[in-house]
Amino acid sequence: CHSFSWFLGLSMSREAERKIPLNYASRYGSRTGGPQRSAYLPFKVNSSGVMPIIFSTSSLALPATLARFTGLDFLKKAAIALTPGGSFYLPTNVLLIAFFNYYYTFLQLDPDELSEQLKRTGASIPLVRPGKNTAAFIKTVLSRISVLGSAFLAVLAAGPSVVEQISHLTAFRGFAGTSVLILVGCATDTARKVQTEIISQKYKDIEFYDVKSSDK
Repeated sequence: CHSFSWFLGLSMSREAERKIPLNYASRYGSRTGGPQRSAYLPFKVNSSGVMPIIFSTSSLALPATLARFTGLDFLKKAAIALTPGGSFYLPTNVLLIAFFNYYYTFLQLDPDELSEQLKRTGASIPLVRPGKNTAAFIKTVLSRISVLGSAFLAVLAAGPSVVEQISHLTAFRGFAGTSVLILVGCATDTARKVQTEIISQKYKDIEFYDVKSSDK
């Protein structure tokens, strides 16, 4: 039951997104006469995936790698403190995950570029002026989303280590954050592809009327 709840929470957190409504100036509603709200700008809570965890793990392993080549004492002490179970492993890992998640989120989604794209397509966010105000609004939304994504990734990465320190069991080392998140991602992508294939097969089975024969 706990394992099912854990994977369900991972799936919901991975697929969670913040939808920002968009108004298009060229689309008008028949009743209101104003611009029709017909599209959304989706921002995933965990848009960076497993990359922050991978970067954080690689950074934590860097002192141990340098210590093997140089043999310096302070690098050996830093490597011991930054290994799983070390005194600085958890706080450093959480901070690195938050940093890399924030950086990778804004690397993928540039608020200024998104604002210009919306302006070129005639789209606007309700109650937000196009241009710099839209870029500032998108930046604020991405900053808040990155905090939630960083918290999710930190819990996912530090969870097995915390359980191991409390229970003194090493059986949870196989459930690392990257492996579990990749497993859930592959499962959800496979389910989405299967659902798309089923829908496409249903459309193929529909018999469409021939327009030329019907006109005769």
